[in-house]
Amino acid sequence: MSEGNAVSPVVLGIETSCDETSVGIVRGDQLLANVVSSSMDLHRRFGGVVPEVAARAHLEALPQVMTQALGDANISREDIDAVAVTAGPGLAGALMVGVGAAKGLAQALNRPLYAVNHLVGHVAVDLLRSEGRHLELPTIALLVSGGHTSLLLIRDLVHDVEVLGDTIDDAAGEAFDKVARVLGLPYPGGPEIDRVAATGNPSAYDFPRGLTQPRVQATHRYNFSFSGLKTSVARWWEANGEPDNPQLVADVAASFQESVADVLTKKAIDAALAYGVPRLVLGGGVAANSRVRALAEERCREAGVELSVPPLSLCTDNGAMIAVLGAELIRRGQAPSALSVSAVSTLVSRTAQIEPGTRSTSGPTDGAEAPGADVEHTEQLDEAITGLQPTVRPSTTRARSKKAPLLPAIAVSCGVVGLALAPAFGAGIVPAILAVVFGHSAKHRPLARQGTVVTGLVLGYLGIALSAVMGTLAATPVIRALLVSVGFLLPD
Repeated sequence: MSEGNAVSPVVLGIETSCDETSVGIVRGDQLLANVVSSSMDLHRRFGGVVPEVAARAHLEALPQVMTQALGDANISREDIDAVAVTAGPGLAGALMVGVGAAKGLAQALNRPLYAVNHLVGHVAVDLLRSEGRHLELPTIALLVSGGHTSLLLIRDLVHDVEVLGDTIDDAAGEAFDKVARVLGLPYPGGPEIDRVAATGNPSAYDFPRGLTQPRVQATHRYNFSFSGLKTSVARWWEANGEPDNPQLVADVAASFQESVADVLTKKAIDAALAYGVPRLVLGGGVAANSRVRALAEERCREAGVELSVPPLSLCTDNGAMIAVLGAELIRRGQAPSALSVSAVSTLVSRTAQIEPGTRSTSGPTDGAEAPGADVEHTEQLDEAITGLQPTVRPSTTRARSKKAPLLPAIAVSCGVVGLALAPAFGAGIVPAILAVVFGHSAKHRPLARQGTVVTGLVLGYLGIALSAVMGTLAATPVIRALLVSVGFLLPD
């Protein structure tokens, strides 16, 4: 890195977390280029983002996008001082394409690599002074897109990002897509609902506001839920909808949009006031929604909170925000990421940079567990409009599943033995009884397979019945002979 660039390094940023392939180039806080290629048209016929299609689209588009970005910035690859890349959160396959390309470029140019947090990047876009941006900390950040709905308290962009709340089911953008499909509007749903709602009445229908009731404030004050809202609109439309009535479609769209905007902005302002932070930053694709922006401006003005909303070109996923976050890490003297760093699809927004040594796509991200703990990490995937688009949530942990109890299998085995021995003068009575005993005991085991338990009980009861009949038939001559010998019966 030259002496002139030591203060203002040229950083190339790669963003491939979902369906936009983007490369941005900055010199310090000056934007040189920002090229975005969307694969939206490829996903439209599915009604949602298909991860495999998105990954292949990134692979095909990235070389051309990078070439165009270098041309727009009027620089060559050798002029790049560092490479930054989104390493999470996002779709695992899509992230891997970007991370792999960034590693190759960094190694080929012998430049440092910075693997950064996608969500923090949405806030870092306010560092672009050439675009009239200015980031003052601390700030509340409301990040809303098709895969994320997060409320963050950012005291320090690099080291201190606190997650105040997140969506517990559907993200806001995902709810827009699903409701749009219900109303017969094309994908992507966000822009379509925004367009149609312009002529609708937002007060026409009182759709629910998830997690705003007083009884849930202790546990979900800053969390979001849009699954119930989506379901409420779908059920209402199923009972009352008229697809050929454009005014009805507009009223429902406007009422739905009002519910989403109301919840998002109300919780964001509540957080700003509760934490004494008079600043709010909006980010993500849904931040481009006209009603969300208008209501945020109105409520911020009333509460005395300063609002910062990026221009539309910087609201959606873009490489510029990744590049400027990388430049900030360099300015702050952060060490580069190791080349062994991997995509972390469920990354939690606590730091701007993925720590060296983070290598799992679904592993621990918060250091909450001791090494070797008997847990496994899972991703919570929420079904999208077509059942194909996963919404990535913060990773959770669960204890390893215990093995199913042996009692059901023992019950079945005893039942089979009892039934097999029943014809032999009722000799199967004992194993048949054991089958019934073990079967009833297994019914109360939570991990027992109920089908196996029922099979064991049926075989046991059949074995008891057949053994009793066969035993009686076999014992009848003997019993008669004994009765005759003692004089209770007369001989034949």
